[in-house]
Amino acid sequence: MRKLKLPKIGNLKPKLIFAFAFILILPSIIIGTRSYMAAKDAISTDLLDGIEDNLEVLNMSIDNAIKPKIHDIGKITDQFNEASLQKENTKQIEDYLEQYTELHPEVESIYIGLADGSLIIPNADVGADFDATERTWFKEAVAQKGNAIISDPYVSVTTNDVVVAISQTTSDGKNVIGIDLKLSYLQELAQIINIGQDGYALILDKNGKFIVHPENEAGTDAKESFYQNMYSDQAGNFDYELNGQPKVMGYTTNELTGWKVAGNLYTSEISKAASPILNATLAVIVIALIIGAVIVYFIIRSIVTPIKDLKEKAITISNGDLTQSIEVRTTDEIGELGQAFISMQDNLKTLLHNIEQNAEQVASSAEQLSASSEETTAVTEQVSTSIQHVSASVEKQKDSVEASVLALNEISDGATHISNFSQEVTELTQEATKQALEGGESVGKIVNQMESIHDSVLESNKMIHSLTDRSKQVDSILKIITGIAEQTNLLSLNASIEAARAGEHGKGFAVVANEVKKLAEQSRESAKDIHDIISAIQNDTENTVKIMSQVTQEVNNGMNISNEAVTKFYGIIDTMNRVTPQMEEVSATVQQVSASIHETTDRVNENALLAQGNAAASEEVAASAEQQLAAMEEISASAHALTKMAEELQILISKYKY
Repeated sequence: MRKLKLPKIGNLKPKLIFAFAFILILPSIIIGTRSYMAAKDAISTDLLDGIEDNLEVLNMSIDNAIKPKIHDIGKITDQFNEASLQKENTKQIEDYLEQYTELHPEVESIYIGLADGSLIIPNADVGADFDATERTWFKEAVAQKGNAIISDPYVSVTTNDVVVAISQTTSDGKNVIGIDLKLSYLQELAQIINIGQDGYALILDKNGKFIVHPENEAGTDAKESFYQNMYSDQAGNFDYELNGQPKVMGYTTNELTGWKVAGNLYTSEISKAASPILNATLAVIVIALIIGAVIVYFIIRSIVTPIKDLKEKAITISNGDLTQSIEVRTTDEIGELGQAFISMQDNLKTLLHNIEQNAEQVASSAEQLSASSEETTAVTEQVSTSIQHVSASVEKQKDSVEASVLALNEISDGATHISNFSQEVTELTQEATKQALEGGESVGKIVNQMESIHDSVLESNKMIHSLTDRSKQVDSILKIITGIAEQTNLLSLNASIEAARAGEHGKGFAVVANEVKKLAEQSRESAKDIHDIISAIQNDTENTVKIMSQVTQEVNNGMNISNEAVTKFYGIIDTMNRVTPQMEEVSATVQQVSASIHETTDRVNENALLAQGNAAASEEVAASAEQQLAAMEEISASAHALTKMAEELQILISKYKY
């Protein structure tokens, strides 16, 4: 089945006009056509019913004309028989028949046909050669003894008029009495009957000859073929053409005579009769269409005008101006659409306001994060510098300890030589005293250096703890930024939903919402990266704190050992000062000094190991500080990028008025 293709119309108003016109015109045409056809059929039925009614009147008139004559002829035949019809009674019979004719003007003549062929008829001479027994009316009556016979129309021998004979045999069945009924009576009656404007009634006998016709003489044959249609049924109607004009014929059959009583009219009369109805229908349709057009105009106007206003407001809003007010004057679907637009406008205002606030908060937090990262970077650089100083001091300490080890080894060798060469005790003692003083000074320097290292380590530890606190602050800020990014993402999702509901007019908002969503995703990813970096910094800081705690402990141990070394060196100096007065005790003292030197050497070796450990720890701390510095630089770069994103978001939001 092929689909109906409607013309493509772009605007809503032409579509509504086309739809309403289709709804108004098509039913009006259908209803008008059906009404006209129904009226035409009703008129046709009425006209056909009128034909039937007129034919019934004409049919009854035929019965009313013939039945009384049948009754009369029955009474008359009872009065006559062969005895009463003797020749000597002819005068009386003629007077009786003449009297009957005078009383019944519709009767042309009344007569009696005798069995010998003669005819008794008043005031008429039929001629000597007339034989009544040869006449049809006589033969049929004899054949139907005792019954009245109605003959076909024929020409009267006395008046040359077409008449119908009603005949019946006398009581003896030998003679026949007949009455000639004038057909002019039926013709006058047929002329009185009106069938339509130009129609007429007609009567045909059983043989297809005219009895009554306005144009054809009675007794002539009905030659047109359509007349034969009446002999196919007792009653009915049919269409035919006469002289190129369509007509309709209604007919019925007279039961008494078998004649066909018919009436016809032109089909155009039906159309003429229905034309006032057609005109009235057209007038009603035109008036209804005019009224409908006026109503439709106001309906279309009430639909299109608010939609145009909403379209203009939507275009203004799509261009970034949310300050336009939308008026809703109705409570129907158009009003609901306007309310939806107002709700969408309010939601967009709220969304843009929240985005602007969040963008400002993101920018502020990004600036704060950038400042914190710069401050943390500065602190980290200071820590790195301090660690480098500590590392240099530890290197110096290691060198001093190694020198002390060498000196102590030399002292040990000297003590051995003292045991072997006592004569050089004084000189060696002086040298030992000198070197002991130098060793004491070196150990004092070591102690001072260890105290400096201790102070630097404590300061580094404080800075690292401060760095840990800063990292926690940065992590808190990142949580805020992450929350803002998630909220911004949620707001952009709501904006996308609202833009999708707005259809074509919400595409601009969909683009902005998509850009906001991208910025929110980038902010969240940057915050996640910063969080990962801060976590790494915190882990490194915790490791650094642990290492610095170990370094502090080792420095404390080094200071204790250095203090013991100082004490020992002062003991050596005191001992050496007593060498001269107690030379006799040199050997014992040298042995004691040798033992002390060995012990001191062991302690100094331990200090050397501690110094090496301090140097390694300082290098690890320096490396951690450098890693932390690099991480803080990454945080600073991310903070700057986040600030740039927030500025771009603010630029996008600044395009909208609300």
